[in-house]
This record gives sequence, C-alpha cells and structure tokens, in this order.
Amino acid sequence: MFSQNQDPEFTFNPHRTIMYDVYISFEPHYPSHPFISLLSGALKRAGVHLFLDNYMKPKSKDLILSSVIKGSRVSIVVFTTDFACTTWSLKELEKIMEYRSSRGQQVVPVFYEVDPKEVFNQSGHFGEALLATLARTSTNQAKVVSYMTALKEAAAISPRFLTNFRDRSKTIDSIVGHVTSLLDSTALFVAEHPVGVNSHVQDLIQLLDNKKSDSVFIMAIWGMGGIGKTTVAKVLYNQISHNFDVRKFVPDIDERMEDFPRRWPLGIIEEELLLFLKEQVATKACNFDSTSVIWWEGIRCVKVLLVLDNVRSEKELEVFPVTCECFGPGSIIIITTRTKHDQFNEIGINHVYRLKEMDYNECVELFSQSAFKKATPERNYADLINRALEYSDGLPLALVAVGSVLFEKGRVEWESVLERLKRFPLQDVWQVLRKSIDSLGYDMKQMFLVLAYLSHFFIGMDQNDVTQILQKAGCDVVVALKAIKGLEDHSLLSFEKDRFRMHRLIQDIGREMYLKESSIKPQ
Repeated sequence: MFSQNQDPEFTFNPHRTIMYDVYISFEPHYPSHPFISLLSGALKRAGVHLFLDNYMKPKSKDLILSSVIKGSRVSIVVFTTDFACTTWSLKELEKIMEYRSSRGQQVVPVFYEVDPKEVFNQSGHFGEALLATLARTSTNQAKVVSYMTALKEAAAISPRFLTNFRDRSKTIDSIVGHVTSLLDSTALFVAEHPVGVNSHVQDLIQLLDNKKSDSVFIMAIWGMGGIGKTTVAKVLYNQISHNFDVRKFVPDIDERMEDFPRRWPLGIIEEELLLFLKEQVATKACNFDSTSVIWWEGIRCVKVLLVLDNVRSEKELEVFPVTCECFGPGSIIIITTRTKHDQFNEIGINHVYRLKEMDYNECVELFSQSAFKKATPERNYADLINRALEYSDGLPLALVAVGSVLFEKGRVEWESVLERLKRFPLQDVWQVLRKSIDSLGYDMKQMFLVLAYLSHFFIGMDQNDVTQILQKAGCDVVVALKAIKGLEDHSLLSFEKDRFRMHRLIQDIGREMYLKESSIKPQ
C-alpha cells in the first residue's frame, strides 16, 4: 500500500511545462517599467498568451527556469543598461539561449536605450554593470564564460529592435507584428520522445478527411490523466494548421486555473482568446469592420483551427466559443479532456476519440528512452524492466517518470527504487491522477473508493455482475449504474469487452484514499 509521505528521491517532475506564447525577460528590479507595460499591453491586445515574471515571488523563481521559459514559444529579451545588474537576468538569458539551441525556441532581442554593440562586447555602461555584478557574486569562471556567450549570441540575433522613450510606440507595433508572425509560423514543441503518437494522429487525420468540407467539425480527445492527449493534439495541430486561415492552440487551461488562480481566472483566459480572434477578423475577414460592435460575425467568414487543451469542467465549455455556429465552413475545434462531459451533446460534438494505454512494445520503447536514452533496453535489465512496466501499466506519464528516476543507476539501485515504489509514489504522477478523483461529487467518489478498494475482486467481471454485487451489498441499482457511468466518463474505470478494468495506479491511489477518507464499510 502506498504512503503519501514523500521520499526525497521520488520528488520528480516528468518534463512538466506550463505553455505560453511569449515570455518577457527584463531587469527584475524594475518590472513595472513603462516600456514593458506598453509592450505587454499591446501583446495581450493581439491575443498573445503572455508571462511576465513580476507576478512571481522570489521563492518561485525556480518555477520560471524549469517550466515557464521552457514552455514558452517565444522569448523577448529587453536589454537596458541595467539588465546585467543582477545574476538573475543573466541566468534567465542563459536558460533562454539554451532552449533556443535545444528546442528551437524563438528569441527576440530588444535594446531599450542601450547600444547592441555594448551588449555584444560587454563594454560601456552595460559592461561596467556586468563586471560589477560578477565581482559581487563571486561567479565561477565557467559560469562567467557561459553568461558572456549568451549575451553575445542574443545580441547577434536578427531581426533586433532598437528603441528609446520617443519612438517606443512605433517599435512596439513592429515587435508585436514580428512576434505574432513567429507564433503563426512556429510549430508547437512536442514531447522529446513521442512514442506511439503517430498512429493516433493518422487515425484522427483520416477521420477529419472524411468530414464534410463545408461543415464545422468539433472533436474531443478523451482519456485519463497522463495518457498523452496534449501530445497527440500538438502533433495533429502541427500537421494540419497550415490548412486554416486562423489557428490557435489554447494551452493548459486546467494548469493555468490551478497554478495562477488569481491571475488567470476563467474570464481572463476567455478574454485572451476573444482578443486574438478579434485581431484575426481585422486581418483575415475580408470586407468586415473589426471595430464594429458585432465584430464576432466576422470570424464566421474564416476557416479556423482551435484547440482547447485540458478542459476540466463544463463551465469552460460554456465560456469558450465551442459551437458549430461560431466559425466559418471547414473549421475544426479540438478539445482535450479527461472527462466526457454531458454537455458534449449540447454543443454538437461530432466525435469523441478515446486515447488508451500504450501496448507492450510502445511501453518498452518509451521507458527505454527515459531510462537508457535509447530506443532499445539493456538485456541484462529485462526482469527489472518488466517490473517497471507492470507498475506503469501502459501510462506514458508513469513510464517517463519511473525511467527518469532509474536513469544512470545500477541493478542494485533499480531493485531498491522499484521496491520503494510500493510505498512511496512518484508525487507528480500521483497528483495528476488524483485530479480526476478530486473532481468527483460525494456519492460518486464514495462509489469509486469502494470499487478501487475491492478492485482485485472486480477486475475481469462483466458490468452486470458488478452491479448485482453492489445491489446485494445494499446499493440502489440506479444509483450504482449512474455512478459507474460517471466514473467511466471521468476515465477512472472502463469496461473492455464488457469486462471491468481500472488502471493499476488508480487502484493504488483509491485504496490509499479509502483507508483515509471513506466511511463506507465494504460488504
């Protein structure tokens, strides 16, 4: 049985990123600079999903480096004479240039009242500030070289934007135009090893090819947390987006609501999308006045690809423009979700594509990429690999997580880690899977806890037998059937060929929760 007490070695983040369109890097002691305020405002009005680090407290700075910069498609670096006054700006730039090299991230350098040559050569007032910072912080030589290299590389990027107080408005217009052009042409970054994804994408492309060309098609990609819905949606988006007049991927709706509840209420995410669509009306909808109070009519004239990633509640479906009447002929709306919502019928979902666990060969390849950094595993680890695969039960998130923990460890350490997994869950995997459980209503949650606690008994039974057993235990048949249907919709159980199935990790989490939370005594 798992314990939620956290083992330090099991604090693992399996490449989790928070995806933004743009990250702005600026001198941290002056985040409210008028130029930054004007630039961020102009980007938001263009519908750009933006991150500014003045929202982050110092203790959260690691989150910026590990998730926000990595998860941004474009980084704007605003150089000033004081940019190098702190090592934090230099660390940010170093990380940005690293992701430019490793992930193809776009970088836009802006020089505000500073000469690009001073940044490139580390000379003048800029160079003096840099040397003072390095002397004050006792930075080692290797890090000094890394910082200087990052400064040189960033200063040499073209195009670059030079501005000052007088001409900032004109420059901001140019920056926004350049950034929106980059976002329109830049492919979304997909997982490092998208094993098994292409077969799903080809299935979906075939499905889309068979739709009526003059209709609006709405599709949901549905499956349990960590199954790869976002990865499939990104690859599909990259492959078909060139066929559309307007394209928009709204990322991580669930994560944004959870991580920044005050900064990112649902209304602001909605406003961001609507601002983007309104901007598109101005440029893509012929003969339509985007300043009109009925500008929304204009978007019905264009062919749109819209992806709403990680939709968690029906409230979000009500807020976002998810109906066949919203966009022009040939438009496609794709929703990724772990819950098959009742509202799917109301909004006219044309197809629900269920994403299932990986098969054995896909599991071996993905796990090997994570544990050995190659597609084929080490033969002398075969018995231990099978234990890791049994634990992960075909879930990509778990396969990557377990493999990363085992990377560069010997057999003895593998034995120890796999044994400890029985007591200490990988926290990030646990948290992702628990979200579906925590979203349940009281009655449905109590039913889940019982089914999970007794899952070893129910596994393999047909649905009628499960219902009859629950009825004999005193549960109302209608209530039981409704709860089971709801748990299926939440991706917490399934009936494969009419046989009860629950993912192994979901079983473990449910049993642990049952012992701590449930007041129901199994009969």
